[in-house]
Amino acid sequence: MHIDKFDFDATLLTVNFATRLLAMEVDPDILTDRVLEAFCDLGNCQDATLMMYDEYRQLKGVAASLKHRRVIIDEQIPLTKAMHEAAQSLKPVVRPVCDDSIYPLPSKCCETDKTCLCIPLVGSRDRVRGFVTLYRPKEQQWDISELFQLGIISTVAAISIENSRLFRQTIEDSLTGLYMRRYLFIRLREEVQRFKRRGGPLSAIMLDVDNFKSVNDNYGHATGDVVLRTVGQVLHENSRQGVDLPCRYGGEEFVVLMPGSEKKEAKIVAERIRSACEKKEIHAPEGKVRITLSCGISSIEECDPPSADELLKIADQRLYCAKQSGRNLVICK
Repeated sequence: MHIDKFDFDATLLTVNFATRLLAMEVDPDILTDRVLEAFCDLGNCQDATLMMYDEYRQLKGVAASLKHRRVIIDEQIPLTKAMHEAAQSLKPVVRPVCDDSIYPLPSKCCETDKTCLCIPLVGSRDRVRGFVTLYRPKEQQWDISELFQLGIISTVAAISIENSRLFRQTIEDSLTGLYMRRYLFIRLREEVQRFKRRGGPLSAIMLDVDNFKSVNDNYGHATGDVVLRTVGQVLHENSRQGVDLPCRYGGEEFVVLMPGSEKKEAKIVAERIRSACEKKEIHAPEGKVRITLSCGISSIEECDPPSADELLKIADQRLYCAKQSGRNLVICK
């Protein structure tokens, strides 16, 4: 079996396009989407599972594509014989699909009407970082051209995921899991320049934990850390993945940068965050701790001239106003 010149050229063009999409992305959520999309497109199927080894070398499901619909997975995946063979050979392995799982996984049995392709994600130093499994009807065989494309993309995907993790470590706050202040200013400058070129909405929410010093004084710094992690989780849950930028600005202060959002939309999000934090209850040995936030909102249209510093300055002024007005408030004008 061989690939003729026309097919080979078309294959390289397709692989080149997919490679550029993966290699240029560092956001882990967007990268996960692109990895699944690339494998489904090149594998000519609708269903795929992405699994990665964690820091303890436990294989964990990350996400799946089911009929092109993304599903988040957060569970341990047992290492099957097919995965072991793929890891040993560093090549894709074809097996029947497992009917006991809603995700495409290789089966231990041999009689099913669908086949599962198990592809090792081989990163730097030939280390297997995880697997992607695809499946489609048994009569639709995997040809050499598809295996050639998927083999290349598997390496690109593995190294892109490695780079994303390394980059994330340099810009992520270790306590809250949010972006750090320095990355906020990098993105702010980019978004302000984009506004100057094309216009469009851009808003910022600045948030501060009310009476945080008294939490540390009365309950200890360990409880204070739990409060900060809880706020970080609420910000992450209420931010649009791949669009908004939730950051720990410093101490107990946070910022959510919202490209493409008007001030009225930012106010809705800020109220949702404030309300969600207010409902949280943290248990400490000394008693229950309640969280409230004060929030200030600004938009780029209010800045004269438009600048990152001015956008944050206005949000900070309104945050101060919320504090002075009794705390646990959102101020947007």
